[in-house]
Amino acid sequence: MWSRPGSWRQRANSWGTRPACVTRPDEGGGRPRGGRVKRFRIQVLLLLGSLLLLVAGGTLGFMAIEHLSPIDALFLTVITLSTVGYGTLIPLNDAGKLFTIGLIVVGVATFSIYLSRLFSMIVERGFLEILEGRRLHHKIDQLADHYVVCGHGRIGSVVASELGQKKVPLVVLESRAEEVEALAGAGVLALQGDAREESLLRQAGVERAKGLIALMPTDADNLYIILTAKEINPSLTIIARANTLGAERRLMAAGAHHVISPHREGGKRIARMILNPNVMECLEMVTGRRNVELQMEEIAIGERSPLAEKSLLESGLLQKHRILVVAVKHGDGTITFNPEGSTRIHAGDALVTLGPARTEALF
Repeated sequence: MWSRPGSWRQRANSWGTRPACVTRPDEGGGRPRGGRVKRFRIQVLLLLGSLLLLVAGGTLGFMAIEHLSPIDALFLTVITLSTVGYGTLIPLNDAGKLFTIGLIVVGVATFSIYLSRLFSMIVERGFLEILEGRRLHHKIDQLADHYVVCGHGRIGSVVASELGQKKVPLVVLESRAEEVEALAGAGVLALQGDAREESLLRQAGVERAKGLIALMPTDADNLYIILTAKEINPSLTIIARANTLGAERRLMAAGAHHVISPHREGGKRIARMILNPNVMECLEMVTGRRNVELQMEEIAIGERSPLAEKSLLESGLLQKHRILVVAVKHGDGTITFNPEGSTRIHAGDALVTLGPARTEALF
């Protein structure tokens, strides 16, 4: 019932979610513009500061030279700097006239310089945003077999960081502008907008992607993303986050291949650390970063792999490279744990290994 055309949108809407408007990348979202914004603000502050100094200086000057009251001096300064052209409302002596001429010249020059700078920065900012937007689209268009990470919260940031350190190509979709700017500044491809929108998913290259990771804060959002992404790319591998009890079944039915409940997994891990502390310490050493020389990794066997059509003993993994094969996942989906040396390796298999870091680079 999850695959009937047109029915999934009503089901997703019944969970309380509707597509929101998208801030498209070509509209300024997701670009490292923080430095330009800072320079623009500095120019505005300098202009305002210069204006205040000119007004204060002109007021004090007229008070000292023409012996005017503060209000009259301020009024005369404002109409002089604004070049309104009311004429000389207050008779000026020669010193007052010379001071007025100097005030006009300095005021007009100051405004001209700062306004020209502000205008040029506005034009430059718009041009660079358009150029950077095209570059961003071009980079994403060149990607294939990449991952799309929907949501850059506490979990999404860890996922993106781990994938980035392994040089896995990815695109992050995030609604918060500040997060997108930070990601872009770090060299991560990121788009600002609502990850539920089909247009944004297409901009991220979901139709060419290898996988999608739905990490939105609500199960309704993750469900909508899964259904939309599956409609674009039926062969997409999807990993989703479950936020409430019972959501795993719905997310799997919608098309997710793997569903992770952070709360449940976190609770199980804490319990295992209490019940089997040594086991958990060893697992942490081989799956985390506490041991840079020993890692648990996966080796995908392709048709041209030097390991294809050999037995584990013939491959020399343990004898030559000190790589222990923990398990073999066969092409039909079955898994052989603690395989014997006579176990043959075929194209399409995947080896789960324990050995030196970056084992897959050897093959």
